[in-house]
Amino acid sequence: MKEKLKKLTEYYGLYNYWKEEVANLEKKNEEFDVMDLDDTLFSVQERLQSDEIFQKNRGEKWNLLIANKLGIKKVIGKYYKGKVFPKDLINSVNQHKSLILTAGLREYQEEKVKHMWIDHFNMVVTETWEDKIIALIRYVIFDLKYIPARITVYEDRPQYFIEYRDLIEDILWTKLEIMYVEMDWNTWYKKIQIIEWDSFDF
Repeated sequence: MKEKLKKLTEYYGLYNYWKEEVANLEKKNEEFDVMDLDDTLFSVQERLQSDEIFQKNRGEKWNLLIANKLGIKKVIGKYYKGKVFPKDLINSVNQHKSLILTAGLREYQEEKVKHMWIDHFNMVVTETWEDKIIALIRYVIFDLKYIPARITVYEDRPQYFIEYRDLIEDILWTKLEIMYVEMDWNTWYKKIQIIEWDSFDF
């Protein structure tokens, strides 16, 4: 597991440190839910299909485009303010036992949840999707401060959680359940499906 952690951070000594911290935490027979934001709680397909500029600028390029050219307020006003989205998932979790874990530009993500009226949920924003693995481990140890019996992750792109499922379970002494989410724009959920194995056909 230490070798696997090296793929995520050069500070591989964190493995023993985290294991020691976890050993001192209370174990609770509770579930903790972790939700992605984009295309899991709110579909971005309308934005992507509306203009070629959005299709050609994904990931880090999109963040730079938002910050330096389009402007966060302009994009939020057009694609998020007053928009309706399916609330099946967000309404099914306990606000006090859940986390929105999203990758992207922090100010942009914060404005999204604010205009979705779900900013009362705890949220962690990472730079990349891969960073979510360490962010989840750190959140459980240092913010949640107890070990839930099960962590359920809802993701439209769950590949990293599939790859590092064993590492998360090993460090946190818990069961990681991964749910693949597919939205039909912001109309409804096509699929919320459990991923049983280490591979999955998306």
